[in-house]
Amino acid sequence: MTDTAIHCERVVLGAILADNSQLQRVQLQQRDFSVAAHGQVFESARRLIGAGKVVDAVTLAEALERETGRKDWMQITANMQRDCLAPANAPTYAAVVRKASLQRQAAAIGQRLVSGGDEVISNAIRDLIELSSTTREHACHISDAINVAMDELTAIVDGKPPGVRTGIRDLDEALGGMHDEDLIVVGARPAMGKTAFMLNLALAANVGVGVISGEQGRAQIGMRAFAMQGPVSLHHMRIGKLNDDEWSRLASAIGDLKSRQFWLNDKPAPTIDEVISQARAWKFHNNIGLLMIDYLQKIRGGQGQDFRLQVGDIAIQLKNLARELKIPVVALAQVKREVETRPMGQDGLGRMPYMSDLAEAGIIEQEADQVITLYRPEVYDDSEMYRGIAYTNICKNRHGPVGHKAVSWRGEYLKFGDLARTELGFQDRWSQAS
Repeated sequence: MTDTAIHCERVVLGAILADNSQLQRVQLQQRDFSVAAHGQVFESARRLIGAGKVVDAVTLAEALERETGRKDWMQITANMQRDCLAPANAPTYAAVVRKASLQRQAAAIGQRLVSGGDEVISNAIRDLIELSSTTREHACHISDAINVAMDELTAIVDGKPPGVRTGIRDLDEALGGMHDEDLIVVGARPAMGKTAFMLNLALAANVGVGVISGEQGRAQIGMRAFAMQGPVSLHHMRIGKLNDDEWSRLASAIGDLKSRQFWLNDKPAPTIDEVISQARAWKFHNNIGLLMIDYLQKIRGGQGQDFRLQVGDIAIQLKNLARELKIPVVALAQVKREVETRPMGQDGLGRMPYMSDLAEAGIIEQEADQVITLYRPEVYDDSEMYRGIAYTNICKNRHGPVGHKAVSWRGEYLKFGDLARTELGFQDRWSQAS
């Protein structure tokens, strides 16, 4: 450890003794101090100030002597306070202390990697991600919360919503985009377009994306991406009959897709540990801003005596992963077969799934920040009035309104999109969440 870093440790501590308010500005922890005595001074000062006491060189020395039995604390704390000439500069010195601390911790993680197995490597990546993240002080005054909220509001008013965009107007308006640390569950029956919807979101995202595809392999995902991005008929590609215009669009789509920040893992039925390990690696190496999983009930390794509890445990771990990586996590989910036994009704919406229709729904409902279901009535009734229409049904939304809206569906290209406002003659409903 350099003499400069050790000197900065003393100056930071002296600043806190001279002006107790500097403690909230430096945002350090006891482990950030390389000298054990410095760490003890910091932790004791933090505890006393947190208890509402005024701390200076004398009062802190007395407290430390009682705690440790050492008799030289008065000299140590007095020297610290004397060395600090400008307490207001404490954050500048704290930055030096923090940088030196990160270097020490990174070196320690490197030593663990030398002889570690897969689990050690995964944990090391997690720890490195935490080191690379900005230190966040969770306790704050209401004024700090107001300042952060105003920054977010200003960005929204300026046309820059804080969430990751979905590419679908009504969803972006309802959700404000997909937010960091949120778990978003998208449920539907087979053939409704869950995987297509996931890829639509992935291709519309304005951040790097990682996709765990336990349901479909890389060739299938690639073909679907061609169809969406081209747009090029998936059926024409499958049978190898593309016209000149489609070949041109396909060539353009390939060039665009290759430039995307898009990573894929297509291992069939991965375990939750494998999902977490891959996500951490993508976050650390590629700085992804969105993780997508196809699909929730396909992941193995959850804890519990029955499948329902195992799926619930996986949902909990995915929510924790979203918070750890500070990104949105979108997980597709199956919907119970029972919805298909309901009468469609005159408006065709009788079989639209709701949150309770998710397979193994209980804990998923609790953990998810948003629950969205997809529904295409044309799957059950090919009447002209239903063709090309899909519904996104927001069943749960911690950030805003719930309800369903009609969106467009172009099956040949597997594309979900906006309907023109004048076309919305369907049974839409949008209500504020209670």
